Parts: sequence; C-alpha cells; structure tokens
Amino acid sequence: MPRTRLTVFSRFILFLLIALPIVYVAAALFNGEDPVANVKGWLGMDEPEPREENYEIPPPDDQQQEQLQDLRMENERLKLELERCRTEQSS
Repeated sequence: MPRTRLTVFSRFILFLLIALPIVYVAAALFNGEDPVANVKGWLGMDEPEPREENYEIPPPDDQQQEQLQDLRMENERLKLELERCRTEQSS
C-alpha cells in the first residue's frame, strides 16, 4: 500500500491552521479582549446594542416660523401656477 507523504509546504500550512488560532486566542486574552466577540465582529455576526432614540424637536423660533410660513405660501403659489398651466395645456 503506497504511503502518502506530506510535503514541507503542506506541513507548514497544517501547522499554521492549528497554531495561528491558538496564538490569536492567547494574545487576545492577554490583552483583555474577548476573541470570540472579535471574530464575530469581523464576520458581521455581532448583534447591535438596542438603542433608545429619544429625539425632542425644539419648538421653532420666530425666524423659523416666518420661513415656514414663506415656504407654505410659495408652495400654494406653485400649486396654483401648476394648475393654471394644466388648464392652459388642456385647452
């Protein structure tokens, strides 16, 4: 029966596949990190923390009220102009 031999390169790759994860876990633990959470973060598997979004809209001041009123008037003017253009075009 023929005996299969591993080449030097294939032995090196197998060594890296076994040794690198062990070295990474040891280094992460030494630095006070969670290696599993780091890997999950890299792969996008981490769950985002739920955030409460409480937005309070401040009441508009006088200048904003004036701008809002101007925009509403312009909007109405443009609606009337559009309607006038539609009636002229259909005639």
